[in-house]
Amino acid sequence: MEKPKLDLKKIKKILLKQKEELEKDMKGNKAPISEHEESTFADANDLATHDTDLSNDLSVKQLKVNQYNEILDALERIENPDFGICEECGIEIGAKRLEVYPATRLCIACQEEYERTLKAKNLISSVNPTKSSE
Repeated sequence: MEKPKLDLKKIKKILLKQKEELEKDMKGNKAPISEHEESTFADANDLATHDTDLSNDLSVKQLKVNQYNEILDALERIENPDFGICEECGIEIGAKRLEVYPATRLCIACQEEYERTLKAKNLISSVNPTKSSE
């Protein structure tokens, strides 16, 4: 069975569509953050809920900014002949993976290893916070 050939035009089209969707989403979600909102809350629980919601919103926005930057980077890299090559092990990433996640830099095996390492580091830092900074 022959593996699918990498269609860079298709990958670029996917990236451009994702970029456009993120731009629309980020443009539409610019709610101002007011320092004086505290006085409008009935009690400390309402304020705590608001703070948690705000923190979650900021986290989601940061994830979207990161994703947007990855897409911009991929749009630059797609012009290079080594686009679609795993930056860790050097093997071809594969057309299907790139169609699903066109901004990826890693093959599935290297991505899984990266995530295992990250999970282990997070586990170690949660058990012993002083060890994570070493």
